[in-house]
Amino acid sequence: MSEIKRRTIYITALIVALAYIIVGNRLNYQHIHLEGATGGGVTVSGKVTEVKNSQLYSAAEYLHEGEETVFEAKTKNGIVTAGQYSDVYDQVDYKTVEVGDRVVLTSYDDGDTWTFAGYDRSFVLAAAVLLFFACLIVFGGIKGVNTILALLLTGGFVFGVFLPAVLAGKNIYFWTFMTCVMSIATTMVIVHGVSKKTLGAIIGCISGLGLCAVLMGIMINAASLSGMVDECYYYLSILDIGFTIDLRAVVFAGVLIGALGAVMDVSISIATSLWEIKEKGVPMEVSDYFRSCLNIGRDIMGTMTNTLILAYIGTCLAEVLLLYANNYNLLELVNREVVVVQIIQSLIGSTGLLFTIPFTGLVCGLLFYDKYAFMDEETDEEFMPYVKNGEKKDV
Repeated sequence: MSEIKRRTIYITALIVALAYIIVGNRLNYQHIHLEGATGGGVTVSGKVTEVKNSQLYSAAEYLHEGEETVFEAKTKNGIVTAGQYSDVYDQVDYKTVEVGDRVVLTSYDDGDTWTFAGYDRSFVLAAAVLLFFACLIVFGGIKGVNTILALLLTGGFVFGVFLPAVLAGKNIYFWTFMTCVMSIATTMVIVHGVSKKTLGAIIGCISGLGLCAVLMGIMINAASLSGMVDECYYYLSILDIGFTIDLRAVVFAGVLIGALGAVMDVSISIATSLWEIKEKGVPMEVSDYFRSCLNIGRDIMGTMTNTLILAYIGTCLAEVLLLYANNYNLLELVNREVVVVQIIQSLIGSTGLLFTIPFTGLVCGLLFYDKYAFMDEETDEEFMPYVKNGEKKDV
């Protein structure tokens, strides 16, 4: 493929992805009605210039006592006075504000009274992001730049299109599918270019996620899941936005989007490995590609499955610790919905990952197979050097 054609496809992929984000966001966002949702007020960031005093206070109506620290902070609205409150019965050792701290302040009365909402961590997060991007560019070069671009576009698909679609009452299953397909296609094309290898990885990845979707649909009904996993799901269920969000669909989306990165990683690893074998010039049948795929996949599946399962365990570690500390027996523990959902997510995501390996191998075998590689250039007859277990044998 010529360089001009590659660049044309690259630019086309970027345009399509950006158009999807812009159009999808406008179509979905205009149907969101958040007037009844909680929140509001004015939030600003500022820098503490003076700490005035700290004193105990008592709020009988809330049946608790605490410590109030009054301080001044410089914001875009000028110097404002705010209060930091902490409950004396709270066992968490919160840091008291000091001069020079960057803080986030909130007001619910048009700026008359300001309350400490937390420390401004945006600079730390920005530094971490820039460090990560710098490492990608240093180690990956132009492919690192493309990786950053693909990551930003995937973020656009999720935060710019998928989340507004959920809050607008659109079909969560459809928009989950669209988010996954757009992320797969855009990431593969932008990072790895257009080739048979990329096509094989895309088809294999979509096939693996398709299996995840089918299994998750079955398990949601078989396990009688309500979708009320934790307090976040509860608050979603009581949002006053004109309709009730389908929590089971949100769980479904979480499984597919959560497994997306690992499945893409496996599919492109398999496709790249098989492509390298083909580039060595050894003629292989479709079945040979498939056997090589399984051999490569066996080494990949162990670590990737652990990666996916450990990632899901890490997300619910606090909930499991709390349940375990309250002396729940094993039967009750494993049947709590928060635990059941995490187990199902881990197993189904890992199952989809495992099946991505043979799916990708089969597709790549069909795409990479070249019957002319088995023809004798002088006689135009088949000579077929049979390849088995990595050894070439003449027929």
